[in-house]
Amino acid sequence: MLTLAQRYLVMGMTALLLGYATTGSAGSMPDADKQLTDTLEQAMPSVLSSEDYWSASKLYFQLAAARNRMKETAGACTALSQSLAYYRKALAKATGAPMDEAAKVSGNDEGLVEVRSKFGCTNVRAELSAGLETLRR
Repeated sequence: MLTLAQRYLVMGMTALLLGYATTGSAGSMPDADKQLTDTLEQAMPSVLSSEDYWSASKLYFQLAAARNRMKETAGACTALSQSLAYYRKALAKATGAPMDEAAKVSGNDEGLVEVRSKFGCTNVRAELSAGLETLRR
């Protein structure tokens, strides 16, 4: 049986997957994606300094989608793992659960595996390690 935190994680990542389906077809112009990645990267420090982890997760997911459209697989996978890490951090903050509990959620359920495969991410262990580093910050 899934814990409450795991249920939220699954629901959130499902929502992100659905969001990816719409953003994937929204625009495929390389210049627009480059401009979007630049804008997202510039906005990230202020979002992180305000500790708005929900928004950070969403911005990283948008960054992953844009990098994926630009065929930057490594950058897309890194941004995707950051999105998951900040999602976990936001979930822990919202539920009051300890960060250790949020970090224990592996992210290897079917929905997350499917999301990773759509981005071309194959090294799940490295991505999870990067995501856990974000949680420790």
